[in-house]
Amino acid sequence: MIFLRSISVFLVVALSVMLNSCRNKTENWLNDYAKTKCAYQQEEQMMQDDSVSQIASLVLEKQNLLQELNLLSAPFQNKIELMNQEIAKALTKFGEEYRKKTDKHSAQYGHISTPEYEKAIENLQIKRDTKISLLKENINQINEELSNDSEIKNKSQEIELLESKIDSSWNSIIDKHRPIIDSLQQELNTLNRNYKNILNELSQEEKKSFEMSRDSIRSNPCSYDRK
Repeated sequence: MIFLRSISVFLVVALSVMLNSCRNKTENWLNDYAKTKCAYQQEEQMMQDDSVSQIASLVLEKQNLLQELNLLSAPFQNKIELMNQEIAKALTKFGEEYRKKTDKHSAQYGHISTPEYEKAIENLQIKRDTKISLLKENINQINEELSNDSEIKNKSQEIELLESKIDSSWNSIIDKHRPIIDSLQQELNTLNRNYKNILNELSQEEKKSFEMSRDSIRSNPCSYDRK
């Protein structure tokens, strides 16, 4: 009888130890997960805050400079657009005149070509090419004027310098926060692997409770009441 009682006490103690061990594992995991997840979230927020405080104003300044540059470039771009429209018109006109002459010739001679027809088509091509060549020369001249415009060049240089400043500021922010975020992500990866191992040791009811606690931390890690 004493022996059986001793066995019973031992089993109760062993079961209690096992339950406490599982409880400690889950509580420790949840505490570590909340702590790491919160630190990760806070570091990301600090990175975002730094980008707003250091870069947002520079990006706005760049947008304003780009608008000013567009206004300065607009007269040149409008002229180029007009030249391109004239080129399109010249091609369309050539096509229409070519079809007219070809249809008229075909009606009279069929598929037989004549020197007069060939000369007429050649003249059309020369007329087209001459007009388009002149328009392209005008476009090249406008582009050269655009490239050499001192106000536009100065504005472009301002934008380039500002872009360099933005890149430098962003790289500085990344160098400051990324190593911490990467380190915390590695800790989270380890915790997630351990999470699966702990699940295998729990009952269905314990699993459900553990999963709900984990999901609650995911949505708001910094508000978790650590035990």
